[in-house]
Amino acid sequence: MLFKGVPDVVNEHVNDWHKKVILHSIGGKGEQRILDAGCGYGRLSFPIISRFPDFDVIGLDISENYVSLYKKNTNHPAWMGGVENLPEELGTFDFILCVTVLMYLDQDQLVRAISNLLSHLKRDGKLILIEPHFSGHYFQTWFGLLTFLMKRVRKDTVDTQGRYFRSGEIEQLFKEAGGQVLSEWRLPMTSLVFGPLALAGNLLPNGVVRPFCKFISLLDGLLGKFELPSIQVAFLIARHEKE
Repeated sequence: MLFKGVPDVVNEHVNDWHKKVILHSIGGKGEQRILDAGCGYGRLSFPIISRFPDFDVIGLDISENYVSLYKKNTNHPAWMGGVENLPEELGTFDFILCVTVLMYLDQDQLVRAISNLLSHLKRDGKLILIEPHFSGHYFQTWFGLLTFLMKRVRKDTVDTQGRYFRSGEIEQLFKEAGGQVLSEWRLPMTSLVFGPLALAGNLLPNGVVRPFCKFISLLDGLLGKFELPSIQVAFLIARHEKE
């Protein structure tokens, strides 16, 4: 899921970052079996299938409608279910994508989901996780001003009603479940200018906003490895193999 009530040009910018993180993490070495958990209509599977047509990509979603759309749009199989109750028949994967999914689970579901995701990774498999981070929450709403203004422009707002993970929370949850975070990436510059960028997307033509988004992407690429405030954080996670 992207941001509700935010101009399409801004969501395109965030979506581009999602794709860059995923494609960089996968790398494309050999044949891969990939699960897109919370697949929706196939937003994140499209770039993988396009670049690596021989990969075995499978969707999973709690919505029957999305499962049908995914199959139709991608011509790849999809299962109906949630990450907290992954079907055993799915088997194991080289990569699992889980993007803004855990944010909607309560604590019990979250613990089960993390355990299930790790158990469905192959020995050398990786989980690509992207979730909202509390450090960027106030930047996302421009300290409340963006929400106030957007309510007067549109009926919906940027509030997704999901949780925001705090610093160290993801790392600790996965450590307790037998996983380990290998690396992470952030969106520090996008987070800093998120409010003005959303307003610009409403007031200015896309042709004016897109070049600015490209410049922001460049800065995010340079600063993304630093622990700076971010609206979203991407993690690459593996199972911790006991010696």
